[in-house]
Amino acid sequence: MKLIPVIEIGYANQGIETPEKGPYWEYPNEWDDFNNKSYKKAGFKDSFKPFDPGASLYEIEVISDDNLKKIVVDHTEELRKGEYEREQASPLFGGYVLEINSERLFYPQCCGDLGDIQFWRNISNGKESFYEGHPAPLVKFEKDEIVFDLNVQEFDEEFTPIPERRIFRFNKEELKRAIKEAELTLEKFADRIQAINQSENLNLERIEDLLVWENINYQ
Repeated sequence: MKLIPVIEIGYANQGIETPEKGPYWEYPNEWDDFNNKSYKKAGFKDSFKPFDPGASLYEIEVISDDNLKKIVVDHTEELRKGEYEREQASPLFGGYVLEINSERLFYPQCCGDLGDIQFWRNISNGKESFYEGHPAPLVKFEKDEIVFDLNVQEFDEEFTPIPERRIFRFNKEELKRAIKEAELTLEKFADRIQAINQSENLNLERIEDLLVWENINYQ
């Protein structure tokens, strides 16, 4: 089991024509081309490797230092200008992909972010927890297992990408081990963000709590 931290990188407002066909998983080449052109026009120096073809999700470990610098600077620009308070800021958008036996069963949904690690911690301990993204999985606990139900009603919001398996279960202890591995990855990522905070003189106190661990950990 793996819990893979990914972030969503947007920049779709660069004047590049949006592909006529969708969704991205059915037309990955068109969407990869659109994303790449958008990133280049936005000023990114290096190429990106999407987590899945056509997607705008990226594994945090493979994002280059130059690209991460731009992401951090852009994400915190309005905060640094005083346009909103720190408590209103969000971690980097994205979240966690749940992968079991090389099968990617659950992806972060709209409005998810890296702070959602707390959701996974809670359910690994058998606690009910609110998932910040939407749509959200229905979570049930059966002894040592966690059950995810991704079924939707006719007019409900659909999961993205559309899941091949709507109901699946996994072991709590295996999830705890996956969380520990994910947290090690997050710690290294947080160190990179701290270095950017210093090199770019962003002057954001405990920027790693702000962008990775969420404001609730800010002291």
